[in-house]
Amino acid sequence: MTEPTKKKLSELAEYSASIFRTRNITRLDAIADMEDLQISYDSYENAFDGMLVMDGNYWHIHIDNDGGNGQGTRKGRFTLAHELAHYIIDEHQRGIACGEFLHASKFDVNRSDPREREADHFASVLLMPAQRFRAVKTPRKFSADTIIQLSEEFQTSFLSTVQRFCEIGTHSVCVVFSQNNIVKWYRKSVDFPDWAFRFKIGQTLPSTTIAGEFYSDRQIKYTKPEEMDPSIWFYDKWSVSGKMHEQCYYSDSYGYVISILWFDK
Repeated sequence: MTEPTKKKLSELAEYSASIFRTRNITRLDAIADMEDLQISYDSYENAFDGMLVMDGNYWHIHIDNDGGNGQGTRKGRFTLAHELAHYIIDEHQRGIACGEFLHASKFDVNRSDPREREADHFASVLLMPAQRFRAVKTPRKFSADTIIQLSEEFQTSFLSTVQRFCEIGTHSVCVVFSQNNIVKWYRKSVDFPDWAFRFKIGQTLPSTTIAGEFYSDRQIKYTKPEEMDPSIWFYDKWSVSGKMHEQCYYSDSYGYVISILWFDK
């Protein structure tokens, strides 16, 4: 996604979020009502998470309850915001209307389709507008509790919130997402040290990381911040003032671990 496209989508999403909100919660149902969109929550046997379809002159959003997208759930809110993006972004709507873009969204932490990535970005901004996101008063000392507080404030999942925090948060962090001890993706704040990892995407985590120890023995779950030697995670090239910490978030429902790394300010 180019920066001009990202900026355009952000402005469009921020505008919608500024109109349809109750405190910091974006009212997705009100946006759908204004656009005369019918939303159907039903059992689609995990065939997709959400799907925007045109039926004659009417638009419908179908959302699969079986995939954990129940109405009002945090995953369901992101799925609905994602489908609203496909409707609101003109190029996406036209592509679906003419059959050029055959669309059924399924959760994937590493989407390759540029339109799906655009819809994810739009959804993230729609649910967590930058100015309001940064304005939330969080504890001065950063930890995963900061992300949990923000996810409560905006009624968003931990996963989508920590991704948004990497992009616009008030503390420099690095986030590593793994499943079954395989690294799927990572994100870094722009001012996090630009060090090379001791692994590659698709490889196992270093065994002495907190997440690595969990995969060795799933009875071990460290939920508090732990002080870490940066060289366990990185080929560190220069010293950084402040201690590095690792804290993990464990999703039993989806079988993944999110490792958050940060330095004291």
